[in-house]
Amino acid sequence: MNYPGQPKAPPAWWRHRNPSFIEAKFKKELGDLADAIESETWFGDPQKHSRYRVDFLLKDARLIVELDGHAYHSTREQLEKDAVRQRYLTRAGYSIVRFTGREVNRCPTACVAEVREIYQERVQRSPKKYRVMYIDYSFFCLENSKALAFYRDLHPHKNLLRTPIDKFIPHAIEWLKEKSFITVFLFHHPDDRDALLHLDNSAQEYERGEVRINNVSSKYYSIELGEHMRNYSHLFDDFYLVADDPIYIDPLRSVLPETYSKEEMGDWKFEYLANGKLLRRGNDETSFVGSDLVMVRWQDIWYALGSSMGLQPFEL
Repeated sequence: MNYPGQPKAPPAWWRHRNPSFIEAKFKKELGDLADAIESETWFGDPQKHSRYRVDFLLKDARLIVELDGHAYHSTREQLEKDAVRQRYLTRAGYSIVRFTGREVNRCPTACVAEVREIYQERVQRSPKKYRVMYIDYSFFCLENSKALAFYRDLHPHKNLLRTPIDKFIPHAIEWLKEKSFITVFLFHHPDDRDALLHLDNSAQEYERGEVRINNVSSKYYSIELGEHMRNYSHLFDDFYLVADDPIYIDPLRSVLPETYSKEEMGDWKFEYLANGKLLRRGNDETSFVGSDLVMVRWQDIWYALGSSMGLQPFEL
């Protein structure tokens, strides 16, 4: 699957140019927006010469501002290129606000005021943190079956049933001690597409927030999960992974901080990798031994599975 690239500094081949006339007029009126807005930002793959340069970027609001001078945005071919470009930037997770050169020439102050208003609205609506949960559905199904057999043996008097993924997700979030709005990406094999189709683009409220679920179907779903995590890492602050396979070590490590964070609890001092959490197998079974992912905070997935089956914490 072809994922869009992240915002980057100008590529090596690019030679900085002076702002166009309308860019200079717009920039002059930025005022308090000047600290939040970036110019000369590029999107795309280095192998494809980074593809697109955007005029202005407000990263924390996921907002791009484009100024369309008449000379470069009036032909049929250029309008088609603009449409392709806009779809690409939308897939990368950004909204695009466009102004014509005539609008900027006529009243740059009004254009900046409109951007400021949109920016403030988006920031006010946005959560303080963007959280994402990646789920390896095959891993979930395997552990679901194993946990069910274990808990049935432990509690033979209870009528325990395999838990569906949508019922499991709020319990997973609870066991990771999280809350608020969380985007979930459910990676699965095409054989499971029909069974999961009803969940795609769905939203569910739970006691402490809201979950939005997106399905990604691929024969090579494990590889796709890692690629997706890398390519959309610019959109999220915290990363949660429901999986336990060495294939996920490099992608998750690449989106977490380079250095460890330190914490103290009484006389106990420890280091950990921030901005990530795992639902995985226990320490005697995990595939992450020998990697930095053992420094990521985690819970055993069976706790979340057991609670989603209706068991109380003391019964797990």
